[in-house]
Amino acid sequence: MMNKGVFGTIDFVKGVVGEGGDESEDGAPTDDKKKKAYDASFVFLGVDYDDDSKSDTELAIGLMTDIIKPRRGQDSALALEYVPFSLQSALDTYLTSSSGDAENALKDALMKDANLSQNMVENQLPILRFAKAKQLSLIACSPEVVDVQTVRTEGLQNVNQDRRADYVIDAEGFIAWTQDPKSKMYTEKSLLKDFVPMDEKDTPGNYFAEKILKHETMATAIAQYAVSHPKTLVLAIAPIKDVRFLGGPNGRLPRVCKVIKSDTNIDEEAVTTILLNPSAQETLSKSKFLRLEIGTAPRLLEYQTKIADYLWFSTMPKVNMLPRLMNGN
Repeated sequence: MMNKGVFGTIDFVKGVVGEGGDESEDGAPTDDKKKKAYDASFVFLGVDYDDDSKSDTELAIGLMTDIIKPRRGQDSALALEYVPFSLQSALDTYLTSSSGDAENALKDALMKDANLSQNMVENQLPILRFAKAKQLSLIACSPEVVDVQTVRTEGLQNVNQDRRADYVIDAEGFIAWTQDPKSKMYTEKSLLKDFVPMDEKDTPGNYFAEKILKHETMATAIAQYAVSHPKTLVLAIAPIKDVRFLGGPNGRLPRVCKVIKSDTNIDEEAVTTILLNPSAQETLSKSKFLRLEIGTAPRLLEYQTKIADYLWFSTMPKVNMLPRLMNGN
């Protein structure tokens, strides 16, 4: 893990994008160390939006550069967790415009219509510039601000019905997720750990409804793009807390893809999750060690879940952050 985490390898890139996944005549992979060719591949990068050092941003750009390098001429896209659907046209205009004002217009839209802080927008600008330079499509992945506020204060049932249908195209699966034992463990052990009341009326249930709507919306936006762009690679930027332990949009994505296209071969192995510069606190550890899994209690062992596929660091982390070293092969 550490060799890959700090220096990177060509094997890692091949594993992510599915390069070299040869199959025998009967369809079986000829090398079980190589990822098979999926209808689409996905890489979720968990970051800290408010990292003033911009180390997460720089690391994300470095990783994305290596990942898309073997894909020259192939379709690739960047999904943005923080951009509402209504700003998709603003993203498209930014990508196609040669005007020097295009960036300022997008910044203004993100602060005004997405309710983002100037600091966060400035931190994300290098990633947006990277996408434009590399001709990556940009995908808006968030519900509208008003709908996020509504679900948090009034409940999911009061979100605009038409827009809710856009966010949740697999209503049956969305409801079933809340009853699944593994999802319940993820909710208890990860999702609700970040609940901070907004006021005296706020409850964990309100927070839960907000988060699952945002997670489902991101999965829906990415799935719709992927199904309509065969063999695409979608890179996705999201907060660490949304993608750790694989229960957020990264975990929902294969299900939504199959609802849109029943014969797709996209499954959980088509999704790679990488946490950038995670701290012990961001992994929900109560010690100096990173927490690497949830579900370690005897009653939960069958649902045990790793924190991510990779932990990637800008510099070698202190050895005492890791409860154990793992072989990078």
